Formats: sequence, structure tokens, C-alpha cells
Amino acid sequence: MKNKSSLIFTMVLTLLVVGALAAMVFMKQKDKADNESVDTSAVENTNTESAVNKNNQGKDPVNTDKVDLKGQPMLGKESAKVTVIEFGDFKCPACKYFDITMKPELKKKYVDTGKVKLYFIHTPFHAEESILGGLAGETVLKNEPDKYWDFHDELFKLQTHNGSQDKWLTMSAVKKAMKSAGISDENKIIDAIKANEQKAEVQQDIELYQKHNITSTPTIIVDGKVLADPMNIKEVTSAIDKALK
Repeated sequence: MKNKSSLIFTMVLTLLVVGALAAMVFMKQKDKADNESVDTSAVENTNTESAVNKNNQGKDPVNTDKVDLKGQPMLGKESAKVTVIEFGDFKCPACKYFDITMKPELKKKYVDTGKVKLYFIHTPFHAEESILGGLAGETVLKNEPDKYWDFHDELFKLQTHNGSQDKWLTMSAVKKAMKSAGISDENKIIDAIKANEQKAEVQQDIELYQKHNITSTPTIIVDGKVLADPMNIKEVTSAIDKALK
């Protein structure tokens, strides 16, 4: 009787292990399928490993008072006195900190009071995943602009601990962020992302960061002036306060 019970236990345990392995394989294949469904090569990206950025490392950004902001996502009122620009990447851990930890404080103090308008320029420094993030952001902005910033924040929240190294920015992550942001027509936007419908907008962002020699993210610009330490909330608020005078 004891042997029979042991045999049944072994069989059940084996089935559970096999089932778990099958589930893992399925999820892995699903993520792979999601990643491969977007041909990011349609966008001609020059990332941080490129010769262009390597040659410009250590050099200051240029003409940052003349950044073309037409069509870029904006938070705040058009009439706001001070303009803040972030060149950022969903794969960048420092960008996540700025957007999830620092931005709410800046929004409450300056944006919601009508003093500052904040722009975000997609800066795909980490190859295919960053381009996917840019495409997703631009596609949401095009189709459901009122949900852009919710999607923006939700995608940043999904960034893993080693955000720039881990392979996390997949179509699965994009779908989760859309659901959390309350996107109404997910299928339409997913199809548009897969079709690279907003590739011209992503390409425009790439050309912008190359034109202005942006070599790190986040690069924060307050009324045309690049901040030396964008991760220091006191430096950011000090620059804004000075621009408001």
C-alpha cells in the first residue's frame, strides 16, 4: 500500500513538473513571438554604441534653445512661461527615476500651477527595445493622446531592476502598460505598432537627439539650458525658479 501511494505521489509530482516546464516554454515562446512581431529595423537608429555617439562623448549638447518641439508629447499648458524638455528612453533606469520619482513633484509644483510645460522626446539609445518603446509611445500619442502620459508612466513602471540590460521591453510589456493606462482600442494600436505606422515620428526623434548631440539620458533642458545634474531635484527646481523670474 505504501509503495502504491509513493508511486502515485511520484506520478503526480512528475505531471506537475512537466506542466510547469510546458508553461515556461509557452510563455517564453509567447514573448519571443511578441518581440518578433515588430520589425524595428524599419527605423534607422543610431544608439549609444554607435560611432556617432562614441565620437561625441564628452562634448556638450548644441543649440538646445532651438529644439523643434512640434508634435512632441507635452504635459501642461501651452501658455506656461518655462519650457522643460526631457530626452529620455524607456530602457534607461535614470529616466525611470526622473519620470516616476521626480516628475510627480515637478508636476505638482510647476506644471499643475501653469508655470511649466514639460516635453518628452523619445531617445532610443538601447537598440530594438528602445525603438519599440518609442514606436509604442508615438502610436498611443497619435491614436489616444489623452492617454499618452498614463501609458508613458505605466511602461516605465514595468522596467526591471537592470532596466537597460534586461530584455523586458516587449510587446507583452506594451500591452500591459496599455491595459493599465486604460487604452480603449488596444488592438488598433497594437496593429499600428506592428505596421510601424509612426516610424517617421520615431525617426524624427532620433534625428533630433543626433542634431543636438544628446549622448546621455535623461538630458534635461530648462528654457534652452542643459542641466549638469538632472537627477538632483534641487538643481532642477533651482533652474526652473530662476527661469520663472
